[in-house]
Amino acid sequence: MVQDARRLARRDGDLDLEGESLYRLAALAHYDGDPGDAFALAAEADEFADANGLPLVRAWCLHLIGLIHTDSGNHSEALAQCLRALSLYRSTDHRVDEGNILNTIATIHHELGDADRAIVNYEAALAANEAYDRRDIDALIVANVSSLRSERGEHDEAVELASAALASCRADAPSFLPEVLTASAQVFARRGGDGDVDVARELLADALDELESASVTFDDLDRSRIELAYGRLEIEEGRLDEAIAHLRRALDFATLVGARVQMLEAHTDLARAYTAARRFEEAVPHLEARFDVQSRIHAESIATRLRTLQVAHEAEQARRQAEILHLRLAVAQHPSSARTSS
Repeated sequence: MVQDARRLARRDGDLDLEGESLYRLAALAHYDGDPGDAFALAAEADEFADANGLPLVRAWCLHLIGLIHTDSGNHSEALAQCLRALSLYRSTDHRVDEGNILNTIATIHHELGDADRAIVNYEAALAANEAYDRRDIDALIVANVSSLRSERGEHDEAVELASAALASCRADAPSFLPEVLTASAQVFARRGGDGDVDVARELLADALDELESASVTFDDLDRSRIELAYGRLEIEEGRLDEAIAHLRRALDFATLVGARVQMLEAHTDLARAYTAARRFEEAVPHLEARFDVQSRIHAESIATRLRTLQVAHEAEQARRQAEILHLRLAVAQHPSSARTSS
């Protein structure tokens, strides 16, 4: 359908719709777990938007490119792209997506271990959403803040925030519910008080049930993330057989959609669980597979960086050629201005 929309837009000369259609194709490729195609389409959409004066589409594309870099582990480049996206987005009269971009920037700082900058940007994201009733994004942001507080050892505050995020998500953002349930389960598990582990298991079970019963379509990547969280919980509780069962399912789901980051995590945790169970022969293949997946992720990360440099180089070359052409036209129109006195 998006391809059809793009063809119709091109036929009708609708540049805005054609640019947005290109961006949507890139977003679909990213959702389907194909970073190479997603990056190529996003770069093409960005170039199209730049050439045709579509700053909003450019901002969306740069944000998506930032997400692709985040998934590849290129956090510095991801941050640079998202900051460019934010600056460009603020130059438009569109405002409803600012909180979402700020949430991504906060998440990158979070993954880099910079808790202070993460908190500042999470708070800025919530403030940006206040006037636009983005309670769906708010639920996700509060869940992210809860995870961050939990990682810093602020367990009671983290649990309070997780509960608020869950209540908001159930009411306003059902599409984020599996993700928020999983994050909340991890918060309860980290606190580890009386009954917290049981609550964590219940939340993870609810997340899996949500995937089965929801009218919204979820992919197997969500299932892989939930099973990973379940497996890690059971490792910490010493229930190694249960942990291995969950982690094997996590690996199967991740392999099905080619989600390398989740495959790496599943192999790592399976090796840890088998080693703890003293099943060393079964741990070795996962250690070997972990190395193989790590190598593929590294190669993909380098390829994405090189494509970014190539796109930047080609854009700079195009700008220089445009400047040269402009000067030549100016000289042709005003030849006397090019003469100098002897």
